[in-house]
Amino acid sequence: MKARVTAAVSVAVLLGLTLGCSGGRTGHEVDGKSATGSAGGRAPEEADAPRAADEDGPSARLRRAELEKTEVAGLVIEEAPPGTAGRGTPTSDLARCRPLANALGSEPDPKPLGSMVNTFAGAGEDDDLEGLLGTIRVSEYRPGEAAATFRRLRDAAAACTGGFRMRTGEGEAQVFDAVETVAAPKLGDEAAAFRLSNAVEEAPSLITVVRTGDVLSMFFATGLGDPERVRIPERLVSAQVRKVVAAGRGEAGDDGDDGEDVGTEEG
Repeated sequence: MKARVTAAVSVAVLLGLTLGCSGGRTGHEVDGKSATGSAGGRAPEEADAPRAADEDGPSARLRRAELEKTEVAGLVIEEAPPGTAGRGTPTSDLARCRPLANALGSEPDPKPLGSMVNTFAGAGEDDDLEGLLGTIRVSEYRPGEAAATFRRLRDAAAACTGGFRMRTGEGEAQVFDAVETVAAPKLGDEAAAFRLSNAVEEAPSLITVVRTGDVLSMFFATGLGDPERVRIPERLVSAQVRKVVAAGRGEAGDDGDDGEDVGTEEG
């Protein structure tokens, strides 16, 4: 069990996860600046526009889409500290696998108009969520870029089933020996889910991505427990996507029925 925990912590570092993080919400990055900073969440070409233009700009919509700390049963959701998703852009030895490597870094390509990053962890007495660690990155893109990014991720997963080597933005070498496309929730305009198996460590890396218009909601997870039971709870994905949809309408997120959990078996 000790070896498994060590392996999972290593994968958690790869995914940029923090163990036992806490603290208040202090804003999120939009175009590389805090959503509460001088740029006000606007794209660079809009930085000199009247302040009123930000009332429904990327930062405002992302703030409306943020999940509260205990909004999803069994999970604690908190703002990700700076550097949670690592530094720089990961690289891969195989060009066809680079979209997957890039997704694990802190600098998505193409660069979104704005991003909001939170962490989540299993809490309470739900044994199925024990040891679960993850991040949520919600990003708004220019028209067409979210769909293109989603397509590249899906194609990369299909082309890299045999695995790939990557190097994180900090220069750490990682080897995945398999990439599996698994059952994804039926949410948003399109959704996909992947399970990456590490060649050395037991803990898998899970990715679920949901596109809602020009917004990508991406979920990354690993676990400190049984690797076969690690999953991204569908109720978490559903809650986040509901808030993204509501934020796009200028509304606060509404409560809905919890979904089932996203499994790690092919559907």
